[in-house]
Amino acid sequence: MISDEIVKAIYASLPADEKLKLALYSDFGEEAPTVYDFIKSPAKESEEVNVTVQPVHIPGEVLTTDGVYYLYEDGTSEMFDYKKRNAPTKAVKRIGVVMGSHALAVNLEDYPEQPLTSQKDTTGYTGYISEYVDAVADWNGKANTEHIKSIGTGIELKDGEWIPSVAELYLIYLNKRSIDAAIELSGGSRIKDGWYWTSTERSATNAWYLSLNDGLYNWNPKATGSYYVRAVAAFH
Repeated sequence: MISDEIVKAIYASLPADEKLKLALYSDFGEEAPTVYDFIKSPAKESEEVNVTVQPVHIPGEVLTTDGVYYLYEDGTSEMFDYKKRNAPTKAVKRIGVVMGSHALAVNLEDYPEQPLTSQKDTTGYTGYISEYVDAVADWNGKANTEHIKSIGTGIELKDGEWIPSVAELYLIYLNKRSIDAAIELSGGSRIKDGWYWTSTERSATNAWYLSLNDGLYNWNPKATGSYYVRAVAAFH
């Protein structure tokens, strides 16, 4: 019988490849040669594995390229190229606009000129924004609109629509040229070079409004001033 010391001495004298074969045999038995050939075979370019890294969606971020889009009735979308003026290929529901982490779906038509609310706000609301620098940073159009609806408004918004805030209307204004071109190709009406309500309220009496002609804006009584509304919805 061979002693353990002799076995160890024989094992120590074996080449590295032979040691690997023995180790594989103890784990894989008769399949050891196949495993060994796989490990030792040189890699071939044609056999390289291409790994595709999927983007990780972070809540609040938009994973769509900046630009203007046709948003179709069937839920699909297609990017609009202002230079090529590519026409829509399906029935358009809204026009989408994306800039960084902000995105909106813009209606194809205005709501007629009318007051923002039917009466003065007596709800004790605390969300008024009186300063210019704060108003232009207001992206809360959807929440603002819910408050306006609670006061009472003659604007017959459809489900999912809201009146854009100052910042949201500025987003539209910054992309107005492309949005208007896409709207016209979709059979809608261009955004007017005039005054539009925002849903950003300045006080119990007044709300901010914006000119889609020169960008200058001010505030006016919500229940007596009469301006257009271009409603928006979530970008889908």
